[in-house]
Amino acid sequence: MIVFEYLGKMKAPKGFYGAKKLRFKLRYWRKTAIQNKVTEMAHYNGISISHIVARNTSALAFDGSGYVTRNPKKDIVTFATGKVYHADLSASYNIGARYFIREILKPYPERERLSIQAKVPELAKRTLQTLSSLISLHLALEPTALVHSEV
Repeated sequence: MIVFEYLGKMKAPKGFYGAKKLRFKLRYWRKTAIQNKVTEMAHYNGISISHIVARNTSALAFDGSGYVTRNPKKDIVTFATGKVYHADLSASYNIGARYFIREILKPYPERERLSIQAKVPELAKRTLQTLSSLISLHLALEPTALVHSEV
């Protein structure tokens, strides 16, 4: 399985004009071309592709401590707890966690999903899901898995 951030509705921020707006568009088109090529190769080799919501994947700390602050080069992030990590590593943890959360919750009926969200409130909004949300979901589902296996 290959998981991508969904970049379909990405627009240039306000205040971008002239050459700056053109550079933004060219970078976006390049990202799209790379994703299209990877998708084509994956389908050829029988690998599945999935897209997740891109919002806050790199802005949130994977340990659930909240938003991060970045250095001027934008490659290193500092969590609210003081931990320092690479920005892409933190974002990739969050991207993977969002995919697994979606796949874990998919087979449950709506009523059970809502009871799980009551136990793990950060699951209610997909843009706030992190690796710590996946860990909390796993802990919340552990007792129910034992109940289902006994029946």
